[in-house]
Amino acid sequence: MRIKDRRKSLEACTESGWEAFDLLTEEPLEDSDIEQLRLAEGSFLYMKQLKKPFFKIEYHTYIIKGVKGDSFFRFAVHRDHKEEMERLIGLINGERSS
Repeated sequence: MRIKDRRKSLEACTESGWEAFDLLTEEPLEDSDIEQLRLAEGSFLYMKQLKKPFFKIEYHTYIIKGVKGDSFFRFAVHRDHKEEMERLIGLINGERSS
C-alpha cells in the first residue's frame, strides 16, 4: 500500500478540536494493506467476516477506519496532534524519520 494523497474528509468530524482526512491509496485496500496498519499505535479491530470487511484503530489522539476494497481510509485526529498523521503516512510509504 502507498498513500498518494490526502483530502479533508467528506464526512464531517463532530468532535470539537478534531479534524478528519481521507488518506487516498494507489490501489483498493486488501487484507495485507489493512494488516500493515498495525504499525499505528492503538487498539486494532478488523472484521474480516463481514460482507464489507471494515477496520478501526483507536488511539487517544486519533481514530483510523476504513473498508476493504475502498481506495481510501479515514484518519480523524485531534488538531494538536496532526503530526501523527504525517508519521503514519511516512511509515506506510517507507520513509525514514530523521
